[in-house]
This record gives sequence, C-alpha cells and structure tokens, in this order.
Amino acid sequence: MYSAAVEQAFDHPVHAGDLSGASGTAGSRALGTEVAFSMQVAAGMISQMTFQAYGCPHTIAACELAVEGLLGKAPETLEKWVPDRVAQLLEVPVEKTGRLFFIQDALRNCWQDWDTNKLDERD
Repeated sequence: MYSAAVEQAFDHPVHAGDLSGASGTAGSRALGTEVAFSMQVAAGMISQMTFQAYGCPHTIAACELAVEGLLGKAPETLEKWVPDRVAQLLEVPVEKTGRLFFIQDALRNCWQDWDTNKLDERD
C-alpha cells in the first residue's frame, strides 16, 4: 500500500520530462534506482526543473516533491537538500529510505554542474 501523497505524485508527475540545462544523476538501474535532474536558472533562481527516474513509486513521488519544493529557490538550495521532509510527507518505509539518498546525490550533482559551468539563461 502507498500513501495518498505517493499515489498522487506518482500518477501525475508534472515535472517528469526531458533534461536540459545543468544536470546531475545518481544511482543505476542495476541498483534498482536511477534518477536524473536538470534545471535552468534565471535571475539567480531555479526557473525550470525536470527529472527522470527509474525506481519504485516512492522514488518517483519523492523526485516530484523535491522539484516542487526547489522551484523558485536559489540553485545552492540543491546542495543542502535532504530527504527527511519528503520521506515524512510520503510515509516512505524505513527499508526504502536509502533510495532517497540517490535523489540527494543527483540534486547535489546538478548543483555542482551548474556551479562549475554557471549555466544561467542568457538572452
């Protein structure tokens, strides 16, 4: 059984999509969880963000909630993101919480890509 929050985010992942801009990945299909995030930054804030995920419904729902919470924030927020609040909101069972650390790693990798390359939108 999954919580209503997991079912909603899993069934309707608004931010799942193509990757463009700064990006970061973590995990692997062989490990059962692989996630990738990308973001675009404008005026010093995350203006667009998408994810691609392979994993259980908790993983996909957690990616969706992570993106929802990060849009409009400073890119540095990705480096500080921790899965605790998302795990709580989604009622992730203890045995699956380790998968959320792949999300944390991918977000940090995305931030590092942006920080290294300063991939702001330029018009």
